[in-house]
Amino acid sequence: MAPWRSLGANGTELRLKYTLETGQTFRWRRTGEAEYTGVVGNRLVQVQQDEKDVRFRVLARACGSDGSQEKRDLDALTDYFNLGICMEPIGREFARADERFRKLQPFFPGARLLRQDPLECLMSFVCSSNNNIVRIQGMVEKLCAHFGTPILQEDFREEPYYAFPSLEQLTQATEQQLRELGFGYRAAFITGTVRALNEKEEGGQQWLQGLREAEYREAQQALCALPGVGMKVAACVCLFSLDKHQAIPVDTHVWQLAKKYYAPQVKAKSLTPKVHAEVEQAFIERFGAYAGWAHNTLFVADLAKHKDVLAEAMRTSMEPSTPDVAKPGRAELDATPESSKADSVGLEASHRSVKRRLELESPPVSSVE
Repeated sequence: MAPWRSLGANGTELRLKYTLETGQTFRWRRTGEAEYTGVVGNRLVQVQQDEKDVRFRVLARACGSDGSQEKRDLDALTDYFNLGICMEPIGREFARADERFRKLQPFFPGARLLRQDPLECLMSFVCSSNNNIVRIQGMVEKLCAHFGTPILQEDFREEPYYAFPSLEQLTQATEQQLRELGFGYRAAFITGTVRALNEKEEGGQQWLQGLREAEYREAQQALCALPGVGMKVAACVCLFSLDKHQAIPVDTHVWQLAKKYYAPQVKAKSLTPKVHAEVEQAFIERFGAYAGWAHNTLFVADLAKHKDVLAEAMRTSMEPSTPDVAKPGRAELDATPESSKADSVGLEASHRSVKRRLELESPPVSSVE
């Protein structure tokens, strides 16, 4: 078994349970006390939280991987966990900007945003349409098992693991095949997105990587042109893989938070693209260029599974703070329902482990199974 190595991140900068179990990634499983096993690129990795650090070890690699990659493991995980961004100073700025954040932050340290591979992140959230965490995990694993590269694991006695498939490997998937695997209407979204990426002049993977250099709105609009991608999915991909730190994925859960604490002026009854933009702008006005990071901590703090972390007195005493009011002249909200890419407003109450981050674009009524 490979030895443990230090990732160099204390619990203030990275807390695994507030990062890997909150719906921004679907490749990790809890395999021990404060320990998780998952796939990062072509590596099967275990990470473990202790009092002063996060440790990691690479258990295996995808078939055909060069063993000399070992020296790059730390760099790969540092990038994946986005450790180039220090949470402490931006957290201080958030606390100065918002009393509610200041009170919550000590209870949820290290709720970090990941920097995932853009293709994996995009395809994972295309699978999330009108879905819950457990089913999304299952779909992502099916994509990996049927189209990805196996990871050798001679010393690891768990179920097989696979690297996420490349765009070339995903091109082999047909809509019928994916439907037979249980993807339903999402099969058309996946194959359609793969075709659209393959049509990019510079290549789909390179095009996605290039969006890291684009302005947020440009990247968001480009993603929304892909099948099955609306504003919520685009915001997730931008925030979790494309370095768009101000992106706010707005589902009904975040919408309710915003109406109560940060955007009471939003009175619309439907979560339309215009409402998404209004809510996002309210967070940006309050928290600035890294608003997505503040939103993440607030989201994690409000999950049902974490309610017991907060004292009852604190939960009941935290009345809405006075938010920054909307600037004069802002257009009235458009209550017209979004197209077939509209975000779903349903919650999967049966999923007890996490009140998912994902209440994403619902399909047209005619395509719902």
